Amino acid sequence: MKKLFESTVVGGLALRNRFIRSATFEYVYDNESETFADKLLPMYERLASNGVAALITGMVGIDENSRAGSVMVKAYAQSFVPELSKLAAGVHSLGAKLIVQINHCGQKARTIDNGGSPLGPSDASDAQGNPIKSMSQEQIRSVVNSFAETATRCQQAGADAVQIHAAHGYLLSEFLNPYFNKRTDAYGGSIEGRARIVFEVYDAVRNAVGKDYPVWIKINCKDLTEPSIAPEEFQWVCSELDKRGIDAIEVSGGAMVSPESASTPLIKKEENEGYFGREALKLGETTSASIISVCGYRTPQIIEEWLNKGNIQAISLCRPLISEPDLIARWEKGDMRKARCISCSKCFNPELKCIPFAKDA
Repeated sequence: MKKLFESTVVGGLALRNRFIRSATFEYVYDNESETFADKLLPMYERLASNGVAALITGMVGIDENSRAGSVMVKAYAQSFVPELSKLAAGVHSLGAKLIVQINHCGQKARTIDNGGSPLGPSDASDAQGNPIKSMSQEQIRSVVNSFAETATRCQQAGADAVQIHAAHGYLLSEFLNPYFNKRTDAYGGSIEGRARIVFEVYDAVRNAVGKDYPVWIKINCKDLTEPSIAPEEFQWVCSELDKRGIDAIEVSGGAMVSPESASTPLIKKEENEGYFGREALKLGETTSASIISVCGYRTPQIIEEWLNKGNIQAISLCRPLISEPDLIARWEKGDMRKARCISCSKCFNPELKCIPFAKDA
């Protein structure tokens, strides 16, 4: 029987327990400064010192067209490696591991350093009517190379792994989802075409960092749009990644283009926890990669139940840890009250504050 507080191996990393800090957007730059370690390190150290086994950073932009905003980390900046090295050293000194989430925000990019429009799989427009340009195959190849170069920088900086972001309606997720992807070339149509860029990114990253460096992915099991990636398509993509040697798959969902497609539903009852857990369990039946389940976990007893329903190796949390940085330490000491967080948009403000459970929730 799996226990919450037992050492284990997840995605090629030896962890002291089964709790991972999942990525969320981090506001790190002021006035386009390219330093971020001093701002993030106190939060990371607090989580690591309170028992979190591994921390996945907020997404970092792989190239000049990739960032959701000017406050997002530039992985292509000259300062990136030394800044990330500071984060890694701080986390390691407290017994935790550091995984860097590498991403291109696609049509959700709002800071285009070299000018032009946001890029996506197909021509479109955003909610304000601004144009989104369909990527050429040359631009796709450039993005694939940028993912690989960013992974190499993370490895050089001492990060323990990288996580490719293919969820939540960002670029790789947009290619997978027919809601966004209307292409008729080799990168569109069937799931084999829509997933092509994902496989190319993984292969390029793997070739860049070598066979022994852990490479993870975060991917949608459902987009909550119409149309959406189909359940069997999600399973097939993950199976193909497994054959290629992916080390861990974090199963998430939601394209985040409407309230209905949000990846963070309100969690007020125990039966709502493990929002994408069933899909993670099904994937674990046929996949040798480590399966990480995310979304809506708040109660330690419920988390342990999900871990023992099947082949889920770890649970990732973020908003509960923003609300209560000492949550994992509290649980390990025997205070098993559920997390206060119910999920809300407050996580996306610069102060990173959450709303606790109401008394009648």
